[in-house]
Amino acid sequence: MIDVVLLLLIFFMVSARMAPGANARLPKAKHGEMTSMHDAIVLTVKNGGTDSVDVSTPTGKKFSSDSEQQSGEIAEHVANGLQYMEKKYVLIQAEPNVLTSQIVRIQNAVGSVLEPEHKIFVAVEH
Repeated sequence: MIDVVLLLLIFFMVSARMAPGANARLPKAKHGEMTSMHDAIVLTVKNGGTDSVDVSTPTGKKFSSDSEQQSGEIAEHVANGLQYMEKKYVLIQAEPNVLTSQIVRIQNAVGSVLEPEHKIFVAVEH
């Protein structure tokens, strides 16, 4: 009898589909610190469809819709902002329906050019 139970347990563990945690929606903010947009490189992230996001700047500059090219353009934009505009941090403003996996991808692109003294902030709904 215990053999059957163990076999069923193993069967369900192997056949169960794990839901990826990175595809969750952004949570609402409970706590956080205020940041000034004057000292930040601001990236606005909007849901662009099933697997894509539209990323733009407050001045209207839009980045490519291709994920890899978009990541490269974001990294270049952030590097230029930190070097020439002397910004202190990066602020990612995201709509609530943007997937966490997309924000993580953008954070990785931004993080690839950040120095240790710079920070990344993600702005979400309260």
